[in-house]
Amino acid sequence: MDSAQHYSGSSTAVSGSMPSILFRPCFTHFKKAARIFVLTILLTLASLPATIEALDIAQGWRFTTGDDAAWAQHPFDDSGWKSIEIGKPWEKAGYKGYDGYGLYRLHVTVPKAEGKSAYFKYYQRLTLSLGVVDNVDVTYFNGEEVGRTGSAPDDIKGHDKTIRHYHVPAELIRWDAENVIAVRVFDDGGDGGISKGIPTLSAPAWHEFVTVDIGHGRSNGIHPAGAPMHLSATIRNTAFEDLKGTLKWKIESDTWLTDQRELFSEKTKPQRLSAETSHKVAFHFKPPAAGFYQVTCTFSQDGDDSVVSQSRMRGYAPEKMDRPPDAPKDMKAFWDEAIEELATVAPQYKISPSPKWNTDQTDCYLVEMRSLGDVRIRGWFEVPKSAGPHPVLLRVPGYTQGMQPAQSIPDMAVLSLNIRGHGNSTDDEPGYYWWGPGDYLLRGLNDPQKFFYRGAIMDCLRGVDFVTSRPDVDAKRIAITGGSQGGMLSFAAAALDKRIALSAPDIPFVVDSMKSFKMTAWPGMIIWDWLGRAPLQNSWERAGKTFSYIDPKNLAGWIACPVFMGVGLQDNAAPAPAAFAAYNQVRSPKEYRVYPEAGHHTPPEHVVAKMIWIRKQFAMKE
Repeated sequence: MDSAQHYSGSSTAVSGSMPSILFRPCFTHFKKAARIFVLTILLTLASLPATIEALDIAQGWRFTTGDDAAWAQHPFDDSGWKSIEIGKPWEKAGYKGYDGYGLYRLHVTVPKAEGKSAYFKYYQRLTLSLGVVDNVDVTYFNGEEVGRTGSAPDDIKGHDKTIRHYHVPAELIRWDAENVIAVRVFDDGGDGGISKGIPTLSAPAWHEFVTVDIGHGRSNGIHPAGAPMHLSATIRNTAFEDLKGTLKWKIESDTWLTDQRELFSEKTKPQRLSAETSHKVAFHFKPPAAGFYQVTCTFSQDGDDSVVSQSRMRGYAPEKMDRPPDAPKDMKAFWDEAIEELATVAPQYKISPSPKWNTDQTDCYLVEMRSLGDVRIRGWFEVPKSAGPHPVLLRVPGYTQGMQPAQSIPDMAVLSLNIRGHGNSTDDEPGYYWWGPGDYLLRGLNDPQKFFYRGAIMDCLRGVDFVTSRPDVDAKRIAITGGSQGGMLSFAAAALDKRIALSAPDIPFVVDSMKSFKMTAWPGMIIWDWLGRAPLQNSWERAGKTFSYIDPKNLAGWIACPVFMGVGLQDNAAPAPAAFAAYNQVRSPKEYRVYPEAGHHTPPEHVVAKMIWIRKQFAMKE
């Protein structure tokens, strides 16, 4: 949430030869005049309408591909440009497959009525809302920049779901005359442009000045067993006026699909928000069971349909959550057979120096080997220049991730392994492409023996084969780590290969798989799409049977080594409840870290904590 703006008066000490009896009447008169002035302003604003209907600016946009600074200026002749529908990616509006720069322009008349609201009079600006822009943009009003999100080429990622709200200062506005809005967009792949939402131009409204921030509880969003969940929120009102309305708390089930949540508790009460003030509010909830809950806190102003709200996942005694395994009866035989099959494949190791990845302390090599099905896989092997044998870290990739050398771990040997279909391991297993049978989750889904992840997990074991073949590696100190898909692989490989001494899965993907698919938009949509392609052949039960063989919830009980897990509490792709469904099955020593505001990632401090844990477990020097 944005930090609130706080306004407060200040006192000034005055010294000198002037007698205080002469100064005080003047200062008292000044304070009285100031109060009268402020009161007059507020009374004047109170007589004005609080809000004016926003201008719908969804129609009339023009567009061109390419990039030229002159295109954002006013005036500029764009009469030769093509019309474009916004609120959808430009690929679906006549520019299929286009990536790069594009510029949108709109001519709009702004009526004087927009300047008559109390909020415009006070703040002297309009609010331009564009909806979602994919990936980054710079936005202009009458040729002057009014806002930007991200930048090309350095800051492209992570902005493709951000709703743009920009301020247009009063001095730029031409009342009852033509104004030009220009939006310069850069997209580096996939969908691009002003891709979602209905753009509007309006005077500021009260809800732009109110924020709701749900507290973390015990710093990490996890509440202990044996007591109610003590929930709190900070509501900040940075507007110039008091707001009277309703506060609502709502506690629902853990799914990320809002229309499928089960309601557990709801409470409303009147709430007054003083101007330019922060307010603490609290709610106590007694959960019916250990697990995770979606907590929502909302403020709505009386007589207005707008609301300000925040929802956050919060945990209650997750270590006691009951999600028992549902492993197939032949699961052990299934994996024993896979391991035996892998043993029949000659690894054919090839290793060649890759000096461009060397550092002052490590040498790097490109390695190639053969895995299950005689599939070629590759990776990057970094070895300290100091004398060995060295403990080793096996890094495994996330979904679609192409692994590169770490170049940051000088005291361990590191194998950054690209499993089949990833990075430089696509000779025999094609890389990922969006939808279609090319999606890893769907490859061989109808038959567990042919399922993509049967081979991918065996690739990880072949990586262990490689490092144990090296004389410069300490075969008793092998750790495995990865995030998302790599988290799932870290669980699975440690369950199947006792040579792995430590497992550090982060935000593990496809855990408690069928429940996860029902509670996420992605990757759940992949399975729902697959079901619709061939309803007579593809079924939920068939998918569930296949996933049950690779699900860490079913494999984690086999792990004998220590485990250190990282979880993003707001992760809507690999949900926290799923991660604990696997973690709770681990019987060996284990630890976890939960990051209350993290989504499908772990923050930099987790990487530090994880490496400290690994070095401590391996009795290495800090």
